Amino acid sequence: MMDFRPPVTMEGRYIRLVPLTRDHIGPLARVGKDPGIWQWMPYGYRGTDESMGRLVDLILENQAAGTALAFTTVLRPDDQPVGMTRYLGIDRPNRNVEVGGTWLPPSLWRTPVNTESKLLMLNHAFEEGCVRVQLKTDSRNVRSQHAIERLGSQREGVLRQHMVRADGTFRDSVVYSILRPEWPSVRSRLEEALQRPWSRPLTV
Repeated sequence: MMDFRPPVTMEGRYIRLVPLTRDHIGPLARVGKDPGIWQWMPYGYRGTDESMGRLVDLILENQAAGTALAFTTVLRPDDQPVGMTRYLGIDRPNRNVEVGGTWLPPSLWRTPVNTESKLLMLNHAFEEGCVRVQLKTDSRNVRSQHAIERLGSQREGVLRQHMVRADGTFRDSVVYSILRPEWPSVRSRLEEALQRPWSRPLTV
């Protein structure tokens, strides 16, 4: 039976995913100042403690309602907060969930951090009994689409005028999914990627 209720902590080689709390607002605001992080996010740019606080409060409200489960991404071994990720649209009766709301500073893009985050999130979802995990992104965000496709997920289609962006325009969302029978292959792909040597320091 799917649960997806806090607290949940996930441990990896490079990162830990720990429950999001208001104590993380200051550190997250400091690493989240680059506008490029928020270009495709529906809630727009967050560059201050106040705006990050509003975002965290909104996410925690959704978590309290049982529709989301949120994490702060922290770098090991010092547990430095460097971003967020979460489960969205938790559908317990139909055993579906979405992995999304993920952001990291540009210095950590195309590093093992996002790869390991997806491995941890997807593994937990399927261990919880999910039959389908969804991922979606803005149709204009080609970088994110390529990253999702590298996971081995299947593109399902486009939801037209699906969301309102922070600037008031309508966003088309590209939808992907991974089904339970596909997970072993996707997991092997992610584990293989994480076995490659990484010599550069992971810093923000």
